[in-house]
Amino acid sequence: MSATQNPNRGIFTGADALTDNIALAEWFNTSRRILHAASLELGVTASELDARLRAVSRGLTVGGLTGRARARQVTKPLGHAAEALVVASQYIVTASTRFEAVYMPELEAVGHKPRRNEFRFKGEGGMTR
Repeated sequence: MSATQNPNRGIFTGADALTDNIALAEWFNTSRRILHAASLELGVTASELDARLRAVSRGLTVGGLTGRARARQVTKPLGHAAEALVVASQYIVTASTRFEAVYMPELEAVGHKPRRNEFRFKGEGGMTR
């Protein structure tokens, strides 16, 4: 059962809900996906809001600022928040790979095998290098 299916476990739960390596792996993956999706949503919202705010000012300059500059003042922090969520997502991935690396002896003892990278380079004629 994933973190999104279990009502007793939110995305940013305490460590009490992370009882085994499977639950932790699910939490890492779900957290990464949610942060990435939220980042995209914030970025799109910032762009759409910027366009709407620029349009609503109709070229009016207030306090020496054009409509474009005023809209940017409002939406720029949203863009920064979107970028921060990307960084947070990257740190989740880093934590996940470090967990696997530093706990590999324990993981191997319970039958865990590192995920193989399925990406392969092929030359002409489909020959694998």
